[in-house]
Amino acid sequence: MFGENLPGFVPILFWGIITISLLVFIHEAGHFLAARALGLKVTEFFIGLPGPRISFKRGETTYGITCVPLGGWVRIPALEGSGPAAELGIMTEEERKEYEKVPAWKRVTVLLAGVFTNLAFAIIVLTALFTYTGIPADLVDPIPDGPAAVAGMPAGAQVINIDGQRTHNFPQLVSTIAGYEPGDTVAVTYVSREGERNTTNTIQVTLEERQPPEPLLDEDGEIIPIPEPPPGAPAPPTAQMGVLLTQQFYEPTNVFGAFTYSFTYIVLTAEGIARFFSPATFPEAIGDATSVVGISVFAAHTASAGFITYATLLALISIALGLMNLLPIPPLDGGKIFFEIVQKVTGKPVPQTLYVGISLVGFALLIVLMVYLIGQDLFRIFG
Repeated sequence: MFGENLPGFVPILFWGIITISLLVFIHEAGHFLAARALGLKVTEFFIGLPGPRISFKRGETTYGITCVPLGGWVRIPALEGSGPAAELGIMTEEERKEYEKVPAWKRVTVLLAGVFTNLAFAIIVLTALFTYTGIPADLVDPIPDGPAAVAGMPAGAQVINIDGQRTHNFPQLVSTIAGYEPGDTVAVTYVSREGERNTTNTIQVTLEERQPPEPLLDEDGEIIPIPEPPPGAPAPPTAQMGVLLTQQFYEPTNVFGAFTYSFTYIVLTAEGIARFFSPATFPEAIGDATSVVGISVFAAHTASAGFITYATLLALISIALGLMNLLPIPPLDGGKIFFEIVQKVTGKPVPQTLYVGISLVGFALLIVLMVYLIGQDLFRIFG
């Protein structure tokens, strides 16, 4: 994505704005619709970062877009009684009273609605795509005399389970095997595709030590040196099953099958986010992460590849946006929900100074992460 075929600046900027603005709009629309459905007042609905804006007012709500449409917000006074707005004196006395009379469950429902709309959008898109294209699947061939071949795996097998862990594609197979050591024996379930018949089998595969790659030679017969991994990169897995990816295809399915399979991507995204909170996986997770710059590059690439590819990217980013907002870190929705729960359990409002202090720390952490990821993406482009 960041190689020689990098799209031009204009396509990157255009598709980045379209992608991020659309997904933020979906998220904020969830808050807006839930608030309206529960009878809560909404005073602002904006797309973009704070700054110069174009706006209009309809009823009690001001709608608009700012000059930098890479974010957004919905201002609902009923959610701001224990937030920075109250501390900074932005809330009117009327708005404060409105907050105090709204039950906590309504506030939590509105906060969760943004996450729900992101996930619902992704599921709808993926279900439609998989119903049309089928479910993606990978076929593998065993390496001669390798562990899988010795255990009896045929060519053109689709590995679907390793020791009880579902594998939907080849990258998942590789990451699953990476958790084992040479000499471990794993139960491998695969589908053998023979003409119109599909048979499912389970074999016991004893993993072997990963062999070093064969040396590559240049035109003069000289060995091409293998580049060293960057500092902090995770060590390569030590064990291997002895299979190679040979074919990728789409397996036909119905709407229910496509709907069920779409939840796989929610699980995988949640597992990816969880890697940020483990010291063992954090370096790899931060290395795989991307910022708005990377998202814009991916969006431009996938848009040029066609509607299906771009729609898939939209769904995946929507899942990530929704789940990230569930993290209990102010000012994310999950952080606000956390404080609502604390207030409900203790029966006391969180002190304004404490709320604002924690919110500022959380905001600073998010800014540091964002700056780091932008720098990482720029290095990928220009490094």
